[in-house]
Amino acid sequence: MVVNGRPVKRAKRRVTADLYDFFSFPSDGASEDLDGPFRSNVQVFLSRHARLLPPPSILPSLPPPASGHLLTWRLGFGVGDSVAGDGDDSLSPSRSDTAPTVELDVVEEDVPRSKSVYCDQCRVGGWSGHPVCRKRYHFIIRNTANPFSTCNLKCPCCGALVQRMDSRCNSCNYEITAEILEDWAHHQLEDPTHLLHGLVHSNGYGHLLRVNGRDGGSRYLTGSDIMGFWDRLCKMLRVRKVTVMDISKKHGMEYRLLNGVTVGQSWYGRWGYKFGTGSFGVTAIAYQEALDTLANLPLSLFSLARSERTSLQNTIALYCSISDKQLLTLRDLFRYMSHLLHEARDHAHYIASPNSKLPWSAIQGVLSAWSKQEVERAEEVMLKVLRAVGGSHWVTWRALRGSAIGSVGSPELLDYCLKGLGGKLTDDRMVVQSRCNADTNAIEFRLESLEVLVADVQRGVLKLSFDHVLRDLKSLYDSILDPVNMLQFRPKALRETILRSATKILDCKHFVKHYDESLTHLPPSTPQLLHIWCKVELFDEPPDYINPPPELVILSANATATDLKLQAAKAFRETYIAFQRYQPEQVVGYNEINRIVDTKGAVLIRGRCLAGEGKLDRFRMERGTESWVVDCPCGAGDDDGERMMACDICGVWQHTRCAGINDLERVPDKFICVKCTGCCIAPSHKPGAEKKKVLKVTISNGRCNGLLTS
Repeated sequence: MVVNGRPVKRAKRRVTADLYDFFSFPSDGASEDLDGPFRSNVQVFLSRHARLLPPPSILPSLPPPASGHLLTWRLGFGVGDSVAGDGDDSLSPSRSDTAPTVELDVVEEDVPRSKSVYCDQCRVGGWSGHPVCRKRYHFIIRNTANPFSTCNLKCPCCGALVQRMDSRCNSCNYEITAEILEDWAHHQLEDPTHLLHGLVHSNGYGHLLRVNGRDGGSRYLTGSDIMGFWDRLCKMLRVRKVTVMDISKKHGMEYRLLNGVTVGQSWYGRWGYKFGTGSFGVTAIAYQEALDTLANLPLSLFSLARSERTSLQNTIALYCSISDKQLLTLRDLFRYMSHLLHEARDHAHYIASPNSKLPWSAIQGVLSAWSKQEVERAEEVMLKVLRAVGGSHWVTWRALRGSAIGSVGSPELLDYCLKGLGGKLTDDRMVVQSRCNADTNAIEFRLESLEVLVADVQRGVLKLSFDHVLRDLKSLYDSILDPVNMLQFRPKALRETILRSATKILDCKHFVKHYDESLTHLPPSTPQLLHIWCKVELFDEPPDYINPPPELVILSANATATDLKLQAAKAFRETYIAFQRYQPEQVVGYNEINRIVDTKGAVLIRGRCLAGEGKLDRFRMERGTESWVVDCPCGAGDDDGERMMACDICGVWQHTRCAGINDLERVPDKFICVKCTGCCIAPSHKPGAEKKKVLKVTISNGRCNGLLTS
């Protein structure tokens, strides 16, 4: 049987119990015979280990070409200890009916028939000049437990779940058309709840679009587990380069800034992702200098003698006192606090109100109804109660709540403040301690001096809770690093230096891993074959044309230059839409295949594309057919994904932020850049002048040239 031009015999097998080990797949030896380019390796991989899902699992069962531009392949994985075999290869499926499982869907997208021909990630990641590839492969692990996931088809009329084989909704009898199923299929490719979503073009350039670990709703897999799996998969398939946009947050903190100061790289740097392209003209050198500046800031700068110690200084002093090693720099402090967080994670005890039936997430959401001043006033009322009690007396949650309710008024606000009261550091160097009384099972509070608390921690009598350390880390992040909430501390020059460095780090979101750097040095698994990287040039190339990346071809040892041209033509035709009728004509500088091998590099082949002019123009760049000029004062010369606006006179684009427009403000209806402002204003003239000067504006190469004529 053939569906959509693909055999589906493998789908008849009983594969529901065939599980690979997620944590070791693929094994180190699995890619020994996959030493070709990605475009061929992925097909071999799918035919060996995946099964093709028949329509309408993702699209309706219609004859080509109405269907078939999205094909889904599926692999099952076990994530429990019972899945791992006793020394078995991870590419040999294990059979288990009890272990938790996840499924990897590989969606093969036929780009010419796709709703989204061009790639936005390529446009902002530095690959906007690449030709449009024929195929895109989406590697997806769905979060089936998330109620907001689009993995289940819902009726657009009543919202009831619809089986994929049904042509009508069982609840309201609404007709499920081919267009509805096609829209649903594309929505799945944009679903933000996926645990993993990686996209790889047929030329081996890809993008890691989404990773959601425990914080993102994963039941069994952490973010590190998913990243390790993705990294092994990319190495196996010989992916060339992968970009990722790091916009992740942890507990309200920008993780690329926090992790950059703590360990000197983004979280993705653990898997080899490095600086790719910076927004607002930030270069790799400027990014590294910003990291070093913040990491090496001496803590002594924040401890200058003052008439009254601040909360910031008290927090820094606390962790410097309890650390068994001397903390000298900002990196030392944040690294030590991160260590305490990991140490306390297993022992974290979250205090909950005995009377409140709301989960913590619900209580936290109510906070938006109160101002910061109201929260601080409620906390101060409770601190006064604890000070009045004094000594070593503990006050129960119920008693403290009852004493403060008359002054605060809002029970919900008190519940929230009591939740975060434990570990609070006051201005007079007192710390609120909290405990759960083992006899009464009641939450209790009391005030303790900071010196006693430090001594107890140093002796090991008391350990700081996870909530306590996290609260202090968030406070230090807001006070020192966050450009929005940064304190107005002195010296002013120090604050300006920190502000500039933090802003540069936050402006660097795009990171890239170069898998091909190691691939070029790997010896082929079969020495009798030749691996040659072919670059192409077109005799009739259009203006501003950018040559595509080189493609790998594999030839026998006795191949000729004619064989090389034939295989190169086949490779580029399979990879790029605009090269479907590519005709190679000349191997530049070489007459014999042996001379190509001796160069240990790429070979240049010149030829022509016989496709129509319109087709070549439409598919020759991932950026699309639009033409724009970026010339921003920050130094940016191309689209970096940040908000921009164009000058109404010269049409040149620049960042709204660089023009003094806040990101929260609306883009103005009319805008004239600084370069055009002077030439668009006629000089003033005195009354009675014989002839008025008239401004004549001409546009040349995206620039405004003003000429005054009489």
